[in-house]
Amino acid sequence: MPSKCPTCPFGENGHLPTRDMVTERCLTSGSQICHHPAIHGKKQTHLCRGARDVQLQCFAAVGFIEFPTDEAWDKKRQELGV
Repeated sequence: MPSKCPTCPFGENGHLPTRDMVTERCLTSGSQICHHPAIHGKKQTHLCRGARDVQLQCFAAVGFIEFPTDEAWDKKRQELGV
């Protein structure tokens, strides 16, 4: 998602237990799908922006990417050929 949804657990009023659960999952086993579209009867096709931001911050903190941005991730992805 390009930005956090109104129901995002990583938003200003997000549900902290859900945020903690998703953070652990997105750092240990993979990316989190955004569930906001399902609330409106639509297909879930995008990653959660809030969870993705956490991943990007961690990747940057350990030096895997230069900055915690989608652009830095895309640059690294292209360098790796994936």
